[in-house]
Amino acid sequence: MAAPALTAAQEQAFAQAAAQLAGIMAQPDSPFRRLPRPGFRRGIDFYTGRGLLAALANALQAYRAKLGAFPDLAEPRDYNEKILWFKFFGELKVPEAGDKLATARFIPEAWRDRIRRPTVVWHSHAPALPANDRIAPGVYYLKSNHGSGMFRKIRYPLAEAERAELQALCRDWLARDYGLTDGEWWYAAFPRRILLERDVCDGAPPVCWNIHVLNGRIGLVELFDKNAQPLQVTWLDARLRPMAVQMDGVDRIAAPRMPADPDSLLAAASAIAAPFEFARVDFFIGADGTAYLGEVTFSPSNAMGRRPAEIERQLGDMLAIGSRRAGGIRDAAEDQ
Repeated sequence: MAAPALTAAQEQAFAQAAAQLAGIMAQPDSPFRRLPRPGFRRGIDFYTGRGLLAALANALQAYRAKLGAFPDLAEPRDYNEKILWFKFFGELKVPEAGDKLATARFIPEAWRDRIRRPTVVWHSHAPALPANDRIAPGVYYLKSNHGSGMFRKIRYPLAEAERAELQALCRDWLARDYGLTDGEWWYAAFPRRILLERDVCDGAPPVCWNIHVLNGRIGLVELFDKNAQPLQVTWLDARLRPMAVQMDGVDRIAAPRMPADPDSLLAAASAIAAPFEFARVDFFIGADGTAYLGEVTFSPSNAMGRRPAEIERQLGDMLAIGSRRAGGIRDAAEDQ
């Protein structure tokens, strides 16, 4: 059966992807001329041939649809453009970059007595949840170990109807090829599992401290309450002061749970992000005041975050990409 014809928008996106890839390949310091470090991979190592072109075209089309114009990945300037560049050409640690069961490996040895991960009490490759007598009563987060947005706050023991509903949900999560078609390839670089993570906030909605680290510097701290209705977000600067410019159309967080040692939290974020040109390090504060690492994110808002132009350019200016940590020169024979 013949493939469906491309729409005009898709044709434009494929043409843009081909042209931008050609431009990047021609650059003297092109990432195509380098190898990644051992233990790291890039989008251009994961996708091959037509797959790379298609994934980039999909990403460009989505970017244009949301933000109004194609990005320039050959000469990226704004923050979103550089995050999108990083999706395909930046070096990511695999499987840690996408696997929630491996997130703890990001915490440097020197910080493991101060930064923790919530306890995972169970995980499985199958959607069948553990019996009620296998899990202590209490609040947990049911999650897939890959992707974003696949979680549910639950309480054990489970009623049978709830168990059936949750297992159907888990089955859907395990079948989902999250991000593969538009460049979030690192979520497809390991086996998928379902996990139960112990709640450490005594049932209270956690406020995430999402710290953007750009070449070792703190660029932005987002306080983000993903459980609040309506959504609540507050932006802080590197000194944890509210920024003059805030996200449009959302409420501010009135009284977030503060870390006992804010400076230590920022230092921990910098240490965790040190192997990368860019990372968003996400913490939340437990009921006991302990800082917990939620995840390390390499494509916040899938490189399509809506920010005021002033913030977008400021963060873009802070982030230098493409010139660090080459693993070696690629043998031209590998590209034949």
